[in-house]
Amino acid sequence: MLAGKSEFTLELRIHIDASAAADFTLLGQRDSDVNRTLVIQRWASAFYLLFDGYNFGSCAFAPCPSETYHLALVYNGAGAANSDRLAFYIDGVAQAPTSTGTIPATTLVTSPPADLVLGCEHNGPSTQLQYMEGQIGELCIWDRVLTPTEISARVATEVVGTETGLVEYFHFDDGTPGGTNTGITSFAGGLGVSTITPVNMAMTGAASNFEGPPALVGGLDVSVTQDTGYLMANEPVAIYQWLDCDNGFAPIPLETYQYFFPLVNGTYAVALTAGACTDTSACITVGNVGIAPVPTSSFAAYPNPVADELVIEHGGHGGSAPYRILNAVGAVVRTGTVTQRTVVPLADLAPGVYTVQVGSAQAPATKVIVKL
Repeated sequence: MLAGKSEFTLELRIHIDASAAADFTLLGQRDSDVNRTLVIQRWASAFYLLFDGYNFGSCAFAPCPSETYHLALVYNGAGAANSDRLAFYIDGVAQAPTSTGTIPATTLVTSPPADLVLGCEHNGPSTQLQYMEGQIGELCIWDRVLTPTEISARVATEVVGTETGLVEYFHFDDGTPGGTNTGITSFAGGLGVSTITPVNMAMTGAASNFEGPPALVGGLDVSVTQDTGYLMANEPVAIYQWLDCDNGFAPIPLETYQYFFPLVNGTYAVALTAGACTDTSACITVGNVGIAPVPTSSFAAYPNPVADELVIEHGGHGGSAPYRILNAVGAVVRTGTVTQRTVVPLADLAPGVYTVQVGSAQAPATKVIVKL
């Protein structure tokens, strides 16, 4: 299904039970280390996307046990360079694989033809290793290159089977969650093109693939609230990076706060990091820039000079906005949210000149204060 092809898109929706340090193979069509049609493998804290012999792309990846991920590999053998031939997405966010060797213009056909195997490294029935511990929620294979916009739309949506270019798909929901499914000896693809035979797969109880991943207790909240003039990440504690979905999910400079005030209409997402966990929201379309005033068009910061406590007020909206306080060399020393009136403790800061910013990091409203 993947051998001898000049283009395809492969998608997996997965949950990993093992620790972030574990090595595992998600998918492989190969008969030896030097005869690979395609292998997707996590090794040494990175995903490796292996073609033919020793041609591959790799990108860092640390799975969180509380998260479910959507992965998409896009192969276009007609591309001029490795970066054109291989694209890889995690939750709709384009990665930047580091390539070794030359990604081929056509995928290898092994001799004899190798099976496509999920969940382990497979060199034939007698050699299997690097088992995946977790669940696969969906596998989709397309005979065309999906665009970044299409992949973004696929992150939280299963296929129905009528999509253009869809060759085969599996939802892995044939059995009874938490029940006994030992009578299932094969999974039929949704389009009837192929079947998957379960081997070393739990078929009963909570460990069964039919049970699905555990509840996302403690997982990152990737939802986003949209209001007039701004977006807010609902995860309260994380490292934030807002992304431009219309520009290949490029990070937007300086927009690393919970709130984001777009300067132009477009489609945006936020990448969240907490410890070893990283996840990305769905893309949100913003079409009201310029329709209503940004709520931070005016604000007050007093007393000035200030000794111990600074009061920040913004009016005309009744909502919230992000604030930042920067020292004389531009380092951020305070961040938070102002909701009409907020008191910020400054007693521990050294005397000097500081800048208070409210609103978008790219075009904030600013005031200069003096700390006594």
